[in-house]
Amino acid sequence: MLVSFFVACFLMAGTAVSAKIEWEIIRDIELSAKPIDLALASDGTTAYILTEKNITIYSLQNNRIVDTLPLSTTFSSISVSPRADMLLLTSARDNAVSMISIAEVFDIPIGTSPVIGSRDARVTLTMFFDFQCPHCSRVFPVVEQLLERYPQDLNVVIKHFTLRSHQFAPQAAIASLAADRQGKHLELTREMLNNFRTLSEASLQEHARTVGLDLEKFEQDRKDNAFQRQLQLDRRLAREVGVRGVPQLFINGRGVTNRSLAGMSQMIEQELKKKD
Repeated sequence: MLVSFFVACFLMAGTAVSAKIEWEIIRDIELSAKPIDLALASDGTTAYILTEKNITIYSLQNNRIVDTLPLSTTFSSISVSPRADMLLLTSARDNAVSMISIAEVFDIPIGTSPVIGSRDARVTLTMFFDFQCPHCSRVFPVVEQLLERYPQDLNVVIKHFTLRSHQFAPQAAIASLAADRQGKHLELTREMLNNFRTLSEASLQEHARTVGLDLEKFEQDRKDNAFQRQLQLDRRLAREVGVRGVPQLFINGRGVTNRSLAGMSQMIEQELKKKD
């Protein structure tokens, strides 16, 4: 009886659900040469298509070819390193593996965003951040050290990518933009990040007084709808350059992976050498 019971349960479980696969061709990618192999970046945003003549880089986010890398040798396979900063090409014919360092460089417009430092600086550090983010509060002092180290050669552009879990972050972002109209953007930004855990409407008023803002003008400027549009533009731009969390930093359009003083200084030095 017990065996029969389990057999009956098995048969019922096996026949209760059925499924089929539905599929459709979403898009065809037109290539200039015969495809040989394909590799996908670990974050699923980019496909690297190896052909007889080049590597075609295809953005799965934007559904378009974003670049091609010419090849002088024919390879048989391609793979991507875990950090997606290197391509590995194998040539079965030549018994060789070639490594290609890759870095996506974005043209990030300044637009109407606040700029800390000289607008004519040779290197721009673009920072997407959120005023209630603890990691942002830790990285900003490092950014200020960079500004002290490269006073003529570096500027910092502030973009906002507020997280939904941080309810006061949009108001804080708008406050910083309003402070920029009084030439106090850096001062209020520093003050709010130093007190990111307790940000509120009441504390914001205190921070505004501390940095010497004209409070009447400050309150009037905060109501300007242009600042809401600015946050929307920043968020749209963040998506276009692949920002998924904060802080996200770019130095002359190159994503920063090492946010230490030494790591970012090295990137700045490399950019300065290119422009000498």
